[in-house]
Amino acid sequence: MSLEINLETIVQTAKDKNEENLSFASFIKVQDSDKIDSIMHKLSAEITPKIDCLDCGNCCHNVRPIAINEELRLYVEPENIEAYKYLEGFVCKNLDGNKCTIYTIRHDECRLYPYLHRYKFVTRTSELLTNYKYCPIVFNVMEELKKELNWKA
Repeated sequence: MSLEINLETIVQTAKDKNEENLSFASFIKVQDSDKIDSIMHKLSAEITPKIDCLDCGNCCHNVRPIAINEELRLYVEPENIEAYKYLEGFVCKNLDGNKCTIYTIRHDECRLYPYLHRYKFVTRTSELLTNYKYCPIVFNVMEELKKELNWKA
């Protein structure tokens, strides 16, 4: 398995495959949730150790994880939570280059990013699409998921 880690290539590919990825997200939504979770977790376990987040830092330069769903429910209608989960174009104030200056005490949402350990991916497709363009791990996991499912655009 060849992994893409060049951030410029990932951003351009995300733009080029926007329609394809929207179609894939719709496809995922109607798949067996347990099967998708199983494949995602397997792919994440294979790919994550091969990409060093501390060398990348792209998430911290581009997207701020927001409150957990329970907190968002106070302000956002449940059907809109995924659309409001992130603030894009945000650079974290705790960065020094690509390094987090509070890494050992960072917020749980940062610690858990890119959330590939979670379940119910079929209900979290907008999260995947957002992270696809910023995170090399998510990008590669999603591309491999397409192959695993024999999905064609």
